[in-house]
Amino acid sequence: MIGKLKLIFVIIASLALFGQANAEVKTEAGYTLKLKASRDGSEYKKGETADFILSVEKDGKPADGVKVHAEMTKDSVVVGRKTSDGFTKDGKFKMSGTLDEAGFLKCKMFAKIPLDGGKFKIVELLAGAAFDPLEIKPSLPAPADFDEFWAQQKKMLAAIPMNLKLTPVKTIKGYKAFDVQADTFGGKLSAYLVYPENAAPKSLPAVVTAHGAGVRSSSLGAALAWAGRGFIALDFNAHGLPNAQPNEYYNKLEKGELKMYATKNCHSRDTIFFRTLFLRVQRAIDVITAQPQWDGKSLLVSGGSQGGGQALAAGGLDSRVSVVLAAFPAICDHSGAAVGRTTGWPHFTRLDANGNYDKQATEAARYVDAVNFAARIKGRVVYMINYADNVCEPTSCYAAYNNIKTPKRLMINEQSRHNPAIGTYQLLMSWAVEEVKKTSPNVHMVPNLKSAW
Repeated sequence: MIGKLKLIFVIIASLALFGQANAEVKTEAGYTLKLKASRDGSEYKKGETADFILSVEKDGKPADGVKVHAEMTKDSVVVGRKTSDGFTKDGKFKMSGTLDEAGFLKCKMFAKIPLDGGKFKIVELLAGAAFDPLEIKPSLPAPADFDEFWAQQKKMLAAIPMNLKLTPVKTIKGYKAFDVQADTFGGKLSAYLVYPENAAPKSLPAVVTAHGAGVRSSSLGAALAWAGRGFIALDFNAHGLPNAQPNEYYNKLEKGELKMYATKNCHSRDTIFFRTLFLRVQRAIDVITAQPQWDGKSLLVSGGSQGGGQALAAGGLDSRVSVVLAAFPAICDHSGAAVGRTTGWPHFTRLDANGNYDKQATEAARYVDAVNFAARIKGRVVYMINYADNVCEPTSCYAAYNNIKTPKRLMINEQSRHNPAIGTYQLLMSWAVEEVKKTSPNVHMVPNLKSAW
């Protein structure tokens, strides 16, 4: 288990805290299957052996003779993948591996569960093991002109008038709520803004909530959840789309014009999607800090997955951001393939079976890599990593986390995939509120309010 370090506080999400075991658990036809690394915390030193153990029970008793296919990779890289086949004995099946470098092993097991009528069902389970994760470094340094490039982008954005339009939306008792439209680079900022109705000028900390991947409306509920904690809150959608449209509207765009939006035009820093997205985050900050209710001191940017990468970028680009909440952030360590490891979502490039990758896309992506923004964050950070995440790989998340130089707190979900238990969100949000309270003491946690993601 990672110990307590200066300015770094680590918690392992456990059964006691969240009702979530430190193993992936699935049930099928009276069978219960569990997969985890053998060591509590799932953490090892370089060169140690990690055992991944599958436990299979039938009606509460060890199940022998269940056929298992197992695969092990460094991260999720296909090069060097190892496999093993066999049957459970005493209800167990084991696969072992090690790393001589800081990083992660991933183990995936497929159990063939017998069903009635001679049929079978394949049950897949996934686990991760960390090897000295606090030693994971960004795969490549920031481009030499990284800061110059983004200074130019911010200057260009500043020259675009906001043309801000706030339209009141449905009455919410105790709050004022608005549909927000503003001009930004590449189109519109579209958002919801919510704050307590009797808020005095310069009385509220601010929060900007960024979305995970997909095509959808801004979330009035997410903004309200933060406003209920004493914030002026803005939730914006990633594409500048009009809010509150029928689902068919967003689905059509996701299947058509915005299909695979994250990796379109990704071979140039000038056309890559995240250039536009990060400038949209900047405009969201411009909008909320222009509101008279903002206290001028505390600004939290919060998000998970794609939203987590946006939060890191916002913290690195804008000194007004005092707290960053980044849960299992995407858009991290795009150049991982250059050193033989995984890349962050959206995986502009991956190592193929022959060890090749797209070098042009990698070079362009370095300008929108959250690891580079992480090193430039001035505020405090709360952070979440899932060890079995197969979307935002933990190696890429650690590459960004370890590049943060300011006070930070880390939550580990030991065997969670991309979406951990709701309790972990609530705890991470409470950490963010604690950080904001250092400068804005009137904010608070509210039990059972929905997550802002």
